[in-house]
Amino acid sequence: MKPFQNTALLRPLTIEELQLEDPEWVDDHTITFYIPCWFHVDSVFAGIHVETDQNDDYINLYCIYDTRVQSVRLSMIYVNNSAKNGEQDFELEVEIDATTSKLLLNQAVEWLQAEKAY
Repeated sequence: MKPFQNTALLRPLTIEELQLEDPEWVDDHTITFYIPCWFHVDSVFAGIHVETDQNDDYINLYCIYDTRVQSVRLSMIYVNNSAKNGEQDFELEVEIDATTSKLLLNQAVEWLQAEKAY
């Protein structure tokens, strides 16, 4: 069971924090980019409590870019290493602000243009 379905940003992410890596085409119109989390994730995402001494949990953060509608969204997989009673890893949607959305969109478009894939 997921403890919650989504999380929100506590502050906008910066260009330094949003370094897109490892792009993969999901289908003809959707690309997923991995975003390494070298920043303190608990200070950015509401309610996840990953960076504590009590667990070995972490998140994997992804930008999903839809080329048809030129939109991006953030998703994370919460790796629940501290799970008890059969709890598993779970996926969360991240509510993002306009500034973060624009940064992600610009980076995704730049990647496509550099790859001449679009």
